[in-house]
Amino acid sequence: MSFCLIILAGGNSHRFRSNIGKPYQKIAGKSLIEINIEKALNFKQIKKIIVVYNVKDSKRIKSLKLKNIKLIPGGKNRQQSTCNALKYLKKQKNISKVLIHDA
Repeated sequence: MSFCLIILAGGNSHRFRSNIGKPYQKIAGKSLIEINIEKALNFKQIKKIIVVYNVKDSKRIKSLKLKNIKLIPGGKNRQQSTCNALKYLKKQKNISKVLIHDA
C-alpha cells in the first residue's frame, strides 16, 4: 500500500502573531515543515509528500530547498488548498491512500 502525505501550510497564521508564519518557525534549527517531512520520511509506505503553501510565502518555502517534495500553491481557505493538492494527486499513479496533516 502506498500513501501520499499532504502537509497543509497555506494559512496566514493570524493567531500566531508573528512576522514569520507558524510552519516556518524554527525549532532546533529546522522549520516545522522540515520537521514534519523528516518524520514522514521514516515511513516507507509514504511514497509522495506534497506541501501546500500560501503564495505570499513563496520565497520562504523555496528557501527551505526541500528535495523530492511537490509544492502546490494553496487556495483561499483550507478546503480549497486541500482540493488543489487532491486535483494534482488525481493525475498521479500508484497512490492508494492519502494522509492530510495540518502544519
